[in-house]
Amino acid sequence: MIFFNFLAAFILASIIAIISFKLKFLTWRGILAQFILAILIFGFGGLKWAVPVVIFFFLSSILTIIRTKKNKSVETYFEKPGQRDQYQVLANGGIGGLLVLLSQFIKPELLYYIYVSSLASVCADTWATEIGTMWKAKTVSILSFNEEGQGTSGGISLNGMIGSFLGAVIISLSSLYWIGLDKLNYLFIIASAGFLGSIADSILGASVQAQFNCSVCGKITEKKIHCLKNASKIKGFYWINNDVVNFVTSLIGGFFFFLFRIILKV
Repeated sequence: MIFFNFLAAFILASIIAIISFKLKFLTWRGILAQFILAILIFGFGGLKWAVPVVIFFFLSSILTIIRTKKNKSVETYFEKPGQRDQYQVLANGGIGGLLVLLSQFIKPELLYYIYVSSLASVCADTWATEIGTMWKAKTVSILSFNEEGQGTSGGISLNGMIGSFLGAVIISLSSLYWIGLDKLNYLFIIASAGFLGSIADSILGASVQAQFNCSVCGKITEKKIHCLKNASKIKGFYWINNDVVNFVTSLIGGFFFFLFRIILKV
């Protein structure tokens, strides 16, 4: 049985890798990291674990392509515009890989709920960015509420908040078949954990994530080098980039589910 699970996982992971290459969703190293992660999650977890992450990856990648065509200018703020690399893949899906391995030794459904909540958190954050910067919109700092440039770390907008909510809900609903209609309260908790995880991501982005000022164009950016010049760090810790924040965000999403479950006693 395990052989056929991993055979199916290999075929599915290969199809996703080919699509990612053809549509330029990922870099070569990103494709390799995704392939290995997909083998782990699909092979050990089956469709139950595979469906949420596949939905997250494809819908988020499509949103990135649409946003790039509509408002490419915001990419000057992003540390890694365009194709996602191996670090972004692991930051968003690494926790899922660890949890599915852990589920082979510890069987409670709690691990699956934490997994989906973690994924809901990173999806909410990704959609907040892609939908929030798809059109020109007023953006303010989540901490000071001062107006900032679109795409700035820690910046929020109405469009982004709507995108965050939709991303969390989509991942929550992707697990409906396995969680069941008799546990709709769990779906609500997962969506809430994902949305709040995205809010936490913005707070981290505005406080501890490294941000730099370009001496040439004057923009605030996540990039250490901008306009071919070294940019000056003006905020945060040098080693905390967007990948680190995304990884922490995935942890926070799972933590919020665990916390809500205790508070609500469900």
